[in-house]
Amino acid sequence: MQRASIEALIDRAVAALNTGDRATAAELADQILATDRGNTDAEDLLAASTNIGEIRRLTMLVADLVDSTALSTRIGPDAYHSVVGGFREQAQRIIAEHGGHIGGTAGDGIFAVFGHPVAHMDDARRAVRVALDICGHVARISEQARRRYGVEISVRIGIHRGLVYLDVAHDDVYGLAANLAARVSGLAPPGAVVVSTAVESLVRNDFDLVEQPASIVKGVVDPVAHFRVLGERSWPATQVRGPLIGRDRERRLIEKHWQQVQTDASSTTGILIRGEPGIGKSRLAADAADLVRNDTGVALELAGSPDHTDVGLHPIRKLLERRCGISRETPPAEQLTRLGIEFSACGLDPVTMIPAVAPVLAIGPEHGYEPVAAEGRGLVEVISASVLSYLMARVGSDPGMLIADDLQWFDEATLGLLESILCDGERRLLVVTTCRDTWTPPQWPLETIDLERLTDRQTEELIDALGLPADQTQRAQVRRRCDGIPFHIEQVVASMRECPPEDPHVPDTLYEPLLSQLYAERLGVPVAEAAAVIGREFDGALLRAVVDLSESELADALNRLITTAVLEPMGADTWRFRHELLREVAMELVPAAARQALHSRVADALIGQSSGEPDWPTVAAHYEKAGREADAAAAYQQASVAARRRGALAEARAHLGHVLARIDRCPPGPDRDRREITARLERGYLTATAEGAQSLVAVADFERCLQLASIGVYDDELVAALSAVGAYYFWRADLHRARRLLDIAEARAERPWFRHALDGSRGILAWLGGDFDTATKYFELATRDIDENYEHQLTKLWFVAHDPVALAYEHLAWTHMIRGDIVGADTQLECAVRRTEQLAYPQRPYNHLYAIDMEIWLRAESGQFDRARPLVDMLLEQAHRYELDEVYWQLLTATERAMVGGLAEVCSDSPDSDVLTAQIGALTGVIELWQALGAATYRPFYWCMLARFLIAAGQLEAARTRIDTALTFAEDTGVKFYKAELLRIRARTHTDAAAQTADLVAARDLAREQKAWLFELRSSLDDFDLRGAAARHDLTQALEKMPSDCPLPEVQRARAILG
Repeated sequence: MQRASIEALIDRAVAALNTGDRATAAELADQILATDRGNTDAEDLLAASTNIGEIRRLTMLVADLVDSTALSTRIGPDAYHSVVGGFREQAQRIIAEHGGHIGGTAGDGIFAVFGHPVAHMDDARRAVRVALDICGHVARISEQARRRYGVEISVRIGIHRGLVYLDVAHDDVYGLAANLAARVSGLAPPGAVVVSTAVESLVRNDFDLVEQPASIVKGVVDPVAHFRVLGERSWPATQVRGPLIGRDRERRLIEKHWQQVQTDASSTTGILIRGEPGIGKSRLAADAADLVRNDTGVALELAGSPDHTDVGLHPIRKLLERRCGISRETPPAEQLTRLGIEFSACGLDPVTMIPAVAPVLAIGPEHGYEPVAAEGRGLVEVISASVLSYLMARVGSDPGMLIADDLQWFDEATLGLLESILCDGERRLLVVTTCRDTWTPPQWPLETIDLERLTDRQTEELIDALGLPADQTQRAQVRRRCDGIPFHIEQVVASMRECPPEDPHVPDTLYEPLLSQLYAERLGVPVAEAAAVIGREFDGALLRAVVDLSESELADALNRLITTAVLEPMGADTWRFRHELLREVAMELVPAAARQALHSRVADALIGQSSGEPDWPTVAAHYEKAGREADAAAAYQQASVAARRRGALAEARAHLGHVLARIDRCPPGPDRDRREITARLERGYLTATAEGAQSLVAVADFERCLQLASIGVYDDELVAALSAVGAYYFWRADLHRARRLLDIAEARAERPWFRHALDGSRGILAWLGGDFDTATKYFELATRDIDENYEHQLTKLWFVAHDPVALAYEHLAWTHMIRGDIVGADTQLECAVRRTEQLAYPQRPYNHLYAIDMEIWLRAESGQFDRARPLVDMLLEQAHRYELDEVYWQLLTATERAMVGGLAEVCSDSPDSDVLTAQIGALTGVIELWQALGAATYRPFYWCMLARFLIAAGQLEAARTRIDTALTFAEDTGVKFYKAELLRIRARTHTDAAAQTADLVAARDLAREQKAWLFELRSSLDDFDLRGAAARHDLTQALEKMPSDCPLPEVQRARAILG
């Protein structure tokens, strides 16, 4: 087989694996290995195609006999088998009874996992209890071995919990956590149990633990923290309660019932608090208990257990053990003694009570009491009556409360007791019960409180109460992930203090109950995993495209997940995860390679199933997670286009940032470079449109494009980059570089239709240099004979925010104005606005705003301040409306407002010095900001305006300094479009007539050269004011150049002077 054919097969196999088709991938890998034995790529593909497993957080127990090798040398093989076999048999039995799973036995050791194949809500607790039981049984086996063989044995047990790869096919686990479990067992003293920190955080309330010095273990760099388990608590340690938020109505209802019990001599009333796990049922019940205890009443608490739903009166047993201080280690005889003390304290006769109640605690008569002379139903009735007597005696004659928490886990006998209490109605007792919303309670006389999820506002209150810093990103994460479930909020907030915010995970305290819920119907788990990859909400069509199940199989799996409250239907053929954290757990189960394959299939299906425009951001995110970088980049590019169409400029730029991040991971080559150039041109263009041509981000993008386009055959891309970078140099008044780049672009762009853009750019260069005649010729060429081909082709090469045609019209308007043709100027402005209306977003609003800005200049120059002011207000309003960068447009608006306001004051009959001072300060401030940003092109205009304000305020020296700086700038840069005005205004700063005359003559001569007739007329008027009749001839000549119908105030004044 040729190498090219092998590569093609590998590509097909990879594609099959990425879409989840493992069978095809394996078949293709076999074909390759048949002719190219030892091909490592094919071997990897074959391994991946047969790999079936999950990523799980498992609790792992490792039990090792101490010095078993030495033991085997001291006794015979049959005795050794008897001792070690007895240990294994007992250990395996105990592990199985508590829902654990033997993962392997090697020599004298046992490895067990908890959470697989059956996940429980308390797997860590089960593992520790198993470890203690095994130690107890080993102690008994050791005693037997000592008597029979003269030897003793002991066991070390270590328990760790962590993330592992679970190989379902071979019933094995892999990963550091599995190795660490073995190392932790080596830290245990003989006959003892130790747990790692990961386990300690989950079981600290149920077991007495003692922290041990952290120790170095083989293969782990840092010392391992661990805790020795002393024993199980008879009653879980009191946990710190979270704040009670959003339950005011419910608390008032409980208070009302309690008051009823207090005031009625014989009233038993009941409340059922119902809701989903974590909603706060137990928390509200605990608050009710506090209410009673604060009134010196008695509150008894019965709690259901998911492990003892079929064990009669188990909640009663746990209550008695807690009240009597009985633990697992308490000898039976001592238990009887303590029971007697408790019954006596309640005013009951221990002699009659102990025989009836001792069986509830599994204490046999052999330990010191005479059994009840009854059997069967009669015995049950005696026990129930005695337990009921105890409960009522413990509450006493005063008002009290009985809490029955988690009724869904109560056994039938305990439920019968509660029914008797509620239906009796002769005691001053408030019975508060809780149950899950999926459980149907008996028809008891209870008032039901259905707890709802917290609102966003209430969630924020709880977050504040828990002390989470005011990080809005983290708070949004909590709201999104926790769905208003108080316990989830508390645990997620707590985990955020320990984990980096960019890597959130399901807290360990929530993982086990959520995993248990997910695995309640194991057949639904693969569907839940696939759905989790799709997202919180999904539709059937997309799910069917991702999973390899028949219609009936999928329907069955979905029904199972709905039954176990993992999913909830949202409409026709649509479902969602009931909790976001459930989705996160399901997602975590999927190994990386399988997850990538699922993401790949989801992305392909989203495109294939879409009748219109796909949801490109979602498609892109799935491709990204699938590792298909080029496809992700292409999808983000489409997302940017869609965002632009909606006018969402910031979103479009963000998508382009994702494009570049994905391209950066693609293999180098021409295709990659072209993709990068395209994305950077687009992003630079959008950034410049939003933030202005001064944006350093935009310039960096354009210069990178220039770099890439210069080293490859990218003519179009090079011309586009040259134009974009050139626009930046225009803005900075670096006309030399702008002209050079324009020359290069013109030489490379052998496209007749591109002449409009080039002519417009040439016109700007000439206009800035004060060559208004040349500029006019170029502008007229730029705006002439524009056809559809130009419009279509320009979008491929023009990534400059300013449209060259609109810009040409705007500057033609200025040229008409300085030549006295106000009607012509208005016409050109109208043409500019019409041109902007033909453009797409965001060029349309951007260029429209610049047309408005040019009109502000023209109205200010012509003394039409009442028309200029509303235009200034319009700038910021329109920028906000079209999502253009408000900082840039706020700065430009502030600039024009100061310019128009100050000039209007200068031109008024009696300028107000306070107003002038304020406008001087405002314009000075914005000019300094523009300078800090590097803006330079129109700087002479604003410097000249500021100088006029200073002169009107009597600050001649400061005005002259500004003008001199502006004139130096004009000579250095070649930006001379306002130089004549600078010279004219400087003349006003001199006190010497000769100096004044010199500047006015220079201003008039330059204005004549530039054919700026308005500037010539202004210089001539100032000269007439200075020299009188001697300047009459020049004033007459200047006036003759202005149109006869010119309405400018300078023309009116000149005519009045000349008569």
